Amino acid sequence: MNKLFQIGREFLAGELPVTENFKYSMIVYPVAAVHAAFFFFFLFIKVPPMTAYSLLSTTAYMLCTRLLKLGTYSYIYFVASTEVIINTILTTWLMGWECGFASYLFALVAAGFFISYTFHKYQITVPAVCSIISTLTYFVCYFCSYQYTAPYAITDTRILVPLYIFNASCTFVFIAIFSILFMMEMRVSHKKLFQENQMLGQIAGNDALTGLYNRWSMKNFLEEAVQSEEPFCLVMCDVDDFKRINDTYGHGCGDAVLKHISELLIKELPKNCCVSRWGGEEFLLLLKGHSLDSAAAVSDRIRHMIAVNDTIYEEKMIPHTLTMGVAHHHKNQTLDSMISRADVKLYIGKRQGKNVVVS
Repeated sequence: MNKLFQIGREFLAGELPVTENFKYSMIVYPVAAVHAAFFFFFLFIKVPPMTAYSLLSTTAYMLCTRLLKLGTYSYIYFVASTEVIINTILTTWLMGWECGFASYLFALVAAGFFISYTFHKYQITVPAVCSIISTLTYFVCYFCSYQYTAPYAITDTRILVPLYIFNASCTFVFIAIFSILFMMEMRVSHKKLFQENQMLGQIAGNDALTGLYNRWSMKNFLEEAVQSEEPFCLVMCDVDDFKRINDTYGHGCGDAVLKHISELLIKELPKNCCVSRWGGEEFLLLLKGHSLDSAAAVSDRIRHMIAVNDTIYEEKMIPHTLTMGVAHHHKNQTLDSMISRADVKLYIGKRQGKNVVVS
């Protein structure tokens, strides 16, 4: 019982998907149950044509359970639509308008548009045509019912009123079921869309290979750092002799080196600071709240950690080093000029023999 309640809560919370099979099951089984009840009711009040029709309808819906297993849902819709329309015509003709059987046409219209997108084609045309036919059936039955006396008309209000209330209640229940299913489906769709947007945002903001922030994301962080007016430094890093690593061990090894260095950078980076893959084998560090000297010290510690932790690739130890250029942000200085200064210092380090920090 607790498990059933848990499933119900998950369903109402939009955590369980509303499958096509479930939607059509909510048509087949409840309608079959209603017709089974009507079979005994018509048998009791002695209306042989409707007794036979209710038995036939119940059998038809039970056969539809086979269609549920086969996944041929469009046939179920056509069976249900045809059955409800015929049922309205027969009951109005045989028993009169006052019994309220025509109210099921409202549920038919609501169900048609709710499940219409499960059709492979004519997703709007089919329910629209069915709605037009249902509307015409409703009004034709209404006007014709006053032109003649129904052969099995119920005059006893003790039967007529409960019958009308039952039909109206079933109609409202069916409409409520479709409305709840629609609401649940919207919740599931909204949750799925939110998750996909988060995933797209992560894909758009992160480098696919290393998982680090990409250039676009880092630029946003840089703009925020400038607006905060808090001191910060940029550190431009470049993997030394990366082309030689690719040429010697292959591009797979180069990718492994970039991933490993990225992991080390994340591990050694101070709090409230961030790192991005700036492009190729270049990384850019944003060190918030650091002076030039402290940023140089942090950079040298990271440089040392990269140098002493080789990448293991196919049981081989791949050595690598970083050359780093550090630039401190000055007031009224543009980000482009600051990045250029870090770049210049980086290439000074390259000329000085690599594996150094230049500040």
